[in-house]
Formats: sequence, structure tokens, C-alpha cells
Amino acid sequence: MPYREERKRFRLECFMTPSLHSWGENIPEIKKKDMQSDIAIDCGWGHLIFGQTFDDDRKLIELFLEEETGRRDLAIYVHNHHVLLSKAPNLLFVDPSITFRLWLHNYRMSKKKPEGFHIRFMTDERDAERVNEIYRKSNMVEADPVLMMKNQYSHVFNYFVAEDPEDGEIIGTITGIDHKAAFNDPDNGASFWALAVDPNRRAKGIGRALIRAVAEYYLAKGRNYLDLSVMHNNKKAIALYKALGFKQIPVYVIKRKNDINEAYYTGGPQP
Repeated sequence: MPYREERKRFRLECFMTPSLHSWGENIPEIKKKDMQSDIAIDCGWGHLIFGQTFDDDRKLIELFLEEETGRRDLAIYVHNHHVLLSKAPNLLFVDPSITFRLWLHNYRMSKKKPEGFHIRFMTDERDAERVNEIYRKSNMVEADPVLMMKNQYSHVFNYFVAEDPEDGEIIGTITGIDHKAAFNDPDNGASFWALAVDPNRRAKGIGRALIRAVAEYYLAKGRNYLDLSVMHNNKKAIALYKALGFKQIPVYVIKRKNDINEAYYTGGPQP
């Protein structure tokens, strides 16, 4: 596409899509006043901290100082993340991940139905234990099954699983987070985390189907967008997200310097 046409298209998208800068920095005070403050939710593998709900960097730093061993807390949508880092350079770092967003009014449903598996909600602790097995095989931090089921019965979390109908085994999982339910998000958004597929039970299209299930769920709930964070070098996943209509946005993830994250702030080997 010629440069002028590409620039024109980009400008048009900015005017037609709601609040491109919708991670808190430019929220009008009239909208922001109803947003809950200082929100961090326990996902089991760590806390998901909504940075736009914090007005005091000291509170964010204190939260990271309380991170439990073996967990991976993270903060996203932090106002002026570089300022936060300057206040705790030995504690925090910017994760080498990329944030993508799907504007749900642009989402197009697939005419094809998944074959060889179906998508459903996680329903009991056995499901949660099987999800943990997939996390473990995928080198991800596991979560307490009891906590996962407690979260599932809240309005904030939605755990989806892909199930093989032949043997009833769970072969994939994804966690949806409703930002509106979490902190009365003035931008009316959602996100997904912990997408994983059993490496020993891979079937074509599981990841894509799980993402579509989350997108269609939040579209039906009237949410405006769906966000995700992915490692910069996960080319296969990035290609999938782009194919589904996700666009990169300038939002960054902050994590604590711990043993789990060491490779990402020391420049060592990365998976």
C-alpha cells in the first residue's frame, strides 16, 4: 500500500475506533470518577495489577514487594511506566512482551466450527487440575485449583477449556478477564491470559478456537475491546493474533525481578 494511502487509513482508524489511548492516561475525569481504585486480582499464578487504577507509585511498588515466592505478578496499563521504574530500578523491569488489542466491533465470526474438540467453561476442580497439568507441560506457573474455581464463580474471571469429546480430556485452556467487572473500567474492556494447549494432544485450531470463544463471549457482553500480552519472540502466536485482527498498542507490562523472570531482565537465554 502506498505510504500516503497507508497514513490516511491509519488516521481514519484513529478517528473511527474508540479511545486508542484507552489505558487510563487520557480518561476524562467525569468517566474516571466511577472507576475503582488500586485493583489487583489474584489469578493463581500471580496478581494481575491494573496500573490505571493506581495514582500512587508507592502502592504499586509495595504490591510487588509482597509478591510470593514462585509467583509472577504483573502490572499493565501503568501511567508513566518509566517513572515507576525510576523509583524502583532494582526491583522492577519492563517485560519484553507486546500488547495487542482487538476492537470487538471489528471482530468477524468464523463460519467454520472446530473439529475434534469443543469449547466449554471450566466447571470443577478436576478441570482446574487438568488445566494445571497443561500449564506445567507448557512451563507456565501453576495456580491453586480451589482459587481457580472461586474465580470462575466470580463475575471477573472466565476460564474456558477445549475438550476432546472422545475421552473427555481437556487439551487447551484460556482465561478471560472482564475489566468492567474488575474495576468498573470506563473504557469497557476485557483481556485474556494464560492461553495454553497440551503439547502432547495438539489438534488443529485449538488456540484459535479458544481465542474466538473469549472474543465472542465479551462481544456478547458488550465489551469494547480484548487485549493480550505475548512475548516478542513468539512469532507463531503473534501471527495468529494478527490473523484474527489484533493490532499492537503502546502498552507495557511491568514485572518484578525474580528467579522466574531472570532471563528477561539479564539478557540470558529465553524460551
